[in-house]
Amino acid sequence: MIASTTEGLKTTIHDTVVADEATGKTVKDKVWAGGDIVTGAATVISAMGAGKRAAVDIDKFLSGK
Repeated sequence: MIASTTEGLKTTIHDTVVADEATGKTVKDKVWAGGDIVTGAATVISAMGAGKRAAVDIDKFLSGK
């Protein structure tokens, strides 16, 4: 699992990655997450929404906003 190979990534007792629900940002610098790795098994629609929210935040980060 990615959490066990990525130092500094915070996980839950269910081995999912902790990420901000609105942005997908994790506690690790420059790392965003969404979809099943955050929520556990869920719908494709949910994962797509998480991806869109993360993309917006990543764009803000890269453009310095």
